[in-house]
Amino acid sequence: MGGVYGKLNSRDDFFHMLDAARKITSDMLRVQPKNWTIESIDTQLDAMQRWTQNGREPTQDERDSITIGLLAVRQLDADRQDQSGELARMLYDLNNFFDDWPTDDEAAAATDADFWKRFGL
Repeated sequence: MGGVYGKLNSRDDFFHMLDAARKITSDMLRVQPKNWTIESIDTQLDAMQRWTQNGREPTQDERDSITIGLLAVRQLDADRQDQSGELARMLYDLNNFFDDWPTDDEAAAATDADFWKRFGL
């Protein structure tokens, strides 16, 4: 769709992107095993997977604890045309989706305007 969830129009899309992001962090940690940013992102992606497996709904506290989007903005460059840039772009979408945990119908219909409504804009 391209709205607040980017390429994620369903929970199935979320799980596919989550798997792809976890592969990238694993690859990056093999090259830079002491990169604290990637370690934190990898740990959070693992938690997101555990908290949503087998149809489980993540709690609000669990959803609030995820900061991968913020880490991506502060520590990664989404304009790069390498794994780091690709990961950053994925993390924005994954964080927004996980934070809201929409149904498939809500995700498919979401727009940026829906996001801004939360703030009265």
